[in-house]
Amino acid sequence: MNDHSVFTEQSSIPPEVETPETLEDTVSVPLELSPAELRAQRLLRWGLVIAGLFLLSIVVLLVVLSVNAYQATFEGVGPTPGEVVVSLLRDAAIIFVAFETLLIGVLLIILMIQVQSLVVLLRDEIGPMLEALNETMATVRGTTKFVSHNVVSPVMKWSGYLAGLRRMAQELGGLVRREGGTQKEAQKETQNEAQNEAQNEAQNEAQNEARSE
Repeated sequence: MNDHSVFTEQSSIPPEVETPETLEDTVSVPLELSPAELRAQRLLRWGLVIAGLFLLSIVVLLVVLSVNAYQATFEGVGPTPGEVVVSLLRDAAIIFVAFETLLIGVLLIILMIQVQSLVVLLRDEIGPMLEALNETMATVRGTTKFVSHNVVSPVMKWSGYLAGLRRMAQELGGLVRREGGTQKEAQKETQNEAQNEAQNEAQNEAQNEARSE
């Protein structure tokens, strides 16, 4: 009964329901930007807008001036402000391209000088290091060959000879032991035969004496 009452009490407790407040607590709140960051974003946006409008206005102005210059050229009228501006822009573009070509040439000359200095560095610094490394490798190679031919090979040969001699000595010792064992067995057999003959003779003599009596 007590267990049943406890079970009914536990079942009567309602489960915890997640309220909107708890859900708001579990949801991560986004980080608010500081006033300085907001101001920086606003300035960036205005700067991008102004730059875009400025580039668009330049493009429109160039298109208008180009159209005016072409119209004046086709009509054979004297130079118009648009044609003058276009010619100035053309001259400026030619000067800019020439200056850029000159700058590229200077940079190529500097690059060639740097490459030459790098080659000199490799020849004067890295070359001797590589030669020393090659000499060291040759010395190590010669040392290993000398050691292998004059130390390792003789030691291996003599160890092989000693192992063969040791094996021969063991075999000879075994043969000597076997021969000694066979000789002892032969001696024992001869002794046994002599004893048997002596016993037989003694028995025969005893039988003969008994018969004679």
